[in-house]
Order: sequence, then structure tokens, then C-alpha cells
Amino acid sequence: PIPGPGVAISMQTIVNEFGGTAPHSLSEYYRGGGLVPNTPTNAAIPTSGAISMGDFYGSANRSTVSLVISGDVQNYDVYDNRGPSYVAGNTDLTVTVNPGVVVGSASTGSFAMLVPSAFSPSDTVTIVNNGTIIGRGGNGGNGGNGGPPKSAIVPGTPGAGGGSGLYVNRPTIVTNNGTLAGGGGGGGGGGGTRSTLGPGRRSGGGGGGGAGFNGGTGGNAGGGTPGSSPGSPGTTAAGGAGGSGTFGGVPGGVGGGQGASGLPGVAAGPVGAGSGAGPGNYITGNPFVTYPATGTRLGGVA
Repeated sequence: PIPGPGVAISMQTIVNEFGGTAPHSLSEYYRGGGLVPNTPTNAAIPTSGAISMGDFYGSANRSTVSLVISGDVQNYDVYDNRGPSYVAGNTDLTVTVNPGVVVGSASTGSFAMLVPSAFSPSDTVTIVNNGTIIGRGGNGGNGGNGGPPKSAIVPGTPGAGGGSGLYVNRPTIVTNNGTLAGGGGGGGGGGGTRSTLGPGRRSGGGGGGGAGFNGGTGGNAGGGTPGSSPGSPGTTAAGGAGGSGTFGGVPGGVGGGQGASGLPGVAAGPVGAGSGAGPGNYITGNPFVTYPATGTRLGGVA
């Protein structure tokens, strides 16, 4: 950009910033006239009429957009938040995630942060992550039901996979000073089996939810007498505990931590427990990304 007041500028200073064809005159450089973009940075430059060298202090050939995420948020679309200073094809945009801030997702089917292809190829996009960008945690599986003699036994169900963190679909610089993570996978539900101790049933505990923001929910407990317990939900930092089984039943699996798989539930007798699920990707679209700093990256990558 051209320096601010107090620094001498010349016609060559303006030519160096905005280009143009000799012989040069200030009338070539009206804002919005082809050489000087009509951006807030260049608001002091007139679109017609009187024009002077002093109008060009602080002006620039490209628009600079600085976005700061200062509080926890979910499903942040960089393009949707580009703001009024964005000029297609002429913008250098930077998104900074502040320390301690978490960018997450409301569902495992959507991304915590998106950099879509809607930007112009001539724009530049940079993400500076000083916090955590993480997908939603997968839900825990349900505990299995034990039945009395001659009735069906229901095994524990599998946990659900974690959601993905960052999605990139155009060239992007990612300076990762924090954590990029997929949501943890849900733990599997514990198995169920018949009791040999009378009419009661051995039922499995629910699987724990995977880590994420939001964390995955814990799986339901299997039916039994007395009942087993559900799995615990995941938190941003860790997967939830598996629920305990009762009356000889077995526990559900622990939910996966950031970017980690959930554990399977414990099997009871011949009927298996639910399997643990895998994590989401810490990034989808990795070939588009340049990393000046890689930081902590947990989970899958695509």
C-alpha cells in the first residue's frame, strides 16, 4: 500500500501501486475507473473531478480483509463472512482464530470451518488458527438387551463416526499454531446376554460419545433388571465414558478423544458388542493447503 501522510509520494509511487500506461496523469487513477479498485481502503480517492496526490495516502491496489473469531462458533463459512470490504479478485483475506476459541460443528455431516471455491482465483485466503478447529463427536452406540430364556438377545450397536474439522476447496494458507482435529468416534454399546440368576437380564451399557464441539451424545443403556447406565457425552477435550452394565452385564466402550477412534463395547457371551467408530478428518481438501506452521493435527486427512 501507499504510505500514509507524512511520507512524500510521487506519480511514480502511484504507478508502482496501480500500474497504468505512460504517459501518466492523475486522471487515469479515479477510484473505480479501471486501475484503482473501488474499495473502502481507497475511499479518499475521488471517482471524478478534482484529484490530487494527497488523495492517495494509504491507498492500495488490493483490498485487505481481516476477520477475527474471538468467541466459540460453529459451522463458520469464510466466504459468507467475507464482509463489505471484499472485492472479488482483488482481496487478501485473513481469518484469525484467537487463543482459547473453539470452532466446531452442530452435526457430523457438516464441517466446523469452510473455505469454499466461491472466492475468485485471484483472491488470497489465509487462516491463522491459534485455537481449536474440531468436528462434532460421533454418538455412542446403544447397549444390548439381555433376554430371559428362549427370548432373543440383542447385541450392542456400533458407535457413529466423528465429523470433520476444516474443509478447503481452493488454494489456502493455513498457519496452524493450535489444533486441527476431527471429532472423535463414538464408543460401541456393550453386549447383552441372558442371566443364569433368575428372571433378570444382563444388559450392556451405552457407548460414550466422541470428543468434539459439539461432543457426541452417549448411547442408551440396554434394558435390564435393574437397568444398565447410558454412556456419557463427549466434551471438546475428551471422549465420554462408556456406561456400566448391571446384573452381570458389560460396559460400553469409551468415546474417542480428539481425532481418535472410539473403543468397542465389551462382548457378553456369544453375542457381540458394538464396535467403536473412527474419527472425522482434521481437514478435507489438504492438497489445496500450504502450511507455514503445522501445529497439532489429529484425525484423518483427505
